[in-house]
Amino acid sequence: EALYKALAKVGVQKPQCDFDDQRGNLVLNVGTGSDGVTRVVPVAALAPQYAACDSENSRAEFVAFTAEAFGKGATDVPREFQGCGNRLLPQLWPVGKIMALQLSLPNGAEVPHCGLHGETIQLQSERVEDLVERVGVVLVCEYLAQIPGSGPMPVETLVVASDLMRWGVGFTEVLEKAMENLRSRTKSGPPAEKRWEYHPSGCAQSAWGDHFDAVRAALLPALVARRNRPEGAPDQGGQVVAFATPSCALATFSKNALGLCFMGDTVHTKIKPDPSSQLLSTAAFRLMKMRDAGEASNHPLNQKAGEGFVWRWLPYVPGGPPLKASGEFSVPIDAGEVEAILNAAEAGKPVPVFTHEGSGTATAGSKAAPVLETFAKKKEAANAFFKAGEFVKAIAAYDAALNVKPLPSDAEAAIAHANAAQAMLNLAASEEDETRRQGCAAEALRRGNRAGELDPTYAKAHARCAAACDILGEVQAAAEFRSRAEACGAAAEQKRETASSSASSSSSTVAPPSVAAH
Repeated sequence: EALYKALAKVGVQKPQCDFDDQRGNLVLNVGTGSDGVTRVVPVAALAPQYAACDSENSRAEFVAFTAEAFGKGATDVPREFQGCGNRLLPQLWPVGKIMALQLSLPNGAEVPHCGLHGETIQLQSERVEDLVERVGVVLVCEYLAQIPGSGPMPVETLVVASDLMRWGVGFTEVLEKAMENLRSRTKSGPPAEKRWEYHPSGCAQSAWGDHFDAVRAALLPALVARRNRPEGAPDQGGQVVAFATPSCALATFSKNALGLCFMGDTVHTKIKPDPSSQLLSTAAFRLMKMRDAGEASNHPLNQKAGEGFVWRWLPYVPGGPPLKASGEFSVPIDAGEVEAILNAAEAGKPVPVFTHEGSGTATAGSKAAPVLETFAKKKEAANAFFKAGEFVKAIAAYDAALNVKPLPSDAEAAIAHANAAQAMLNLAASEEDETRRQGCAAEALRRGNRAGELDPTYAKAHARCAAACDILGEVQAAAEFRSRAEACGAAAEQKRETASSSASSSSSTVAPPSVAAH
């Protein structure tokens, strides 16, 4: 309420503001027609700093400055490309976050992005089980807000496709400029010997602390490759890195069991997977020097690793391809694995090496069984995201469940598709933009229809198709789907009654078991 009042003083009235409860952002719709712009105030991110103000006066100053910065457009992406200057930078986003924003945008609007090596990320591909773990590269304009009593607060505004169109330049050209700015900032930051801080385990944490640590490690991999322990003796094995949060990259070596243990403990148990933690990914990546195939030699993310070679990030698997090196250790993914590694190290016993789904390797130096993710476990994880209101993550997790090996039965797959359809319906219900709302409903209809194809007797599949058709204005189709749902529900009820009657009849002729039989 204080922010609404302060915004009114700079010309932004309350009817022009929409609060996004799910993301904790206040969306400002300022201007009209071609002069209209949308600005996003990260209220949830600002709340802790507001709460930390030690007086009513300092809180009032904080709110007034926030309204001035966002209400008058200081945080906007510049109208001209040349006006970006050194504010233009690359940033890492979880692919799931890119997908979520893409789903919320009107048809035709896009979030320009690419993979770590400039490759195209297919957000709507058939296999999206890696969405929660993968990261992509986006462009942002940084604004350092000098908030009274709180010091500078960096605000990142995403560069979208309409900005590129207005500038008249392509994504690759803008990315090249952003990379130049990132290199310049890196050179003006800490010297080489102070760019990493070392834990006693040998795992290093990036020390820039400017919210661009992870993207710096990912896109300027030489910073990782040249990293050694302070005493100068390089560890054995290859470089393994986790892009944990924007301000935290972790790096160690593949044959450093305790360093990998610290990395896994940090990303899997210490950093909570909620919006406030800004978790990018819990995945570990191996840095490889690979022969340059020459397909994208001029791309700004094609980082040279010597004559004829380039740097590449690959998912880390101990002893896995392409090296298949012996003596490598795993990155633990839960507290149980962390404890097992630490206990073995303390007792002087062989450190267990755990394998996880999709690793394709056997356990080494350990009797620990591989961690096998079943359809039920994956679906349970998706259900947890659903219950928490994280509907985009839930959809990605349901898709992950659908791709486990062995594949689920048709009936199981139908449940996952129907749940994903309901998640899309929930996204549609929270949308005020009619175009985006109908886009969510269309996807819900597709998923619900697929569920019905897999299991025509599943009432919820048809019911969710009916709800989607209601949103799309397809009255006749909605009625037909609703009729199918009712028929399936009646048949299921009849089946339950028959089964119950049979069980009751059987129980009257069979003697109860004796105590000795238990």
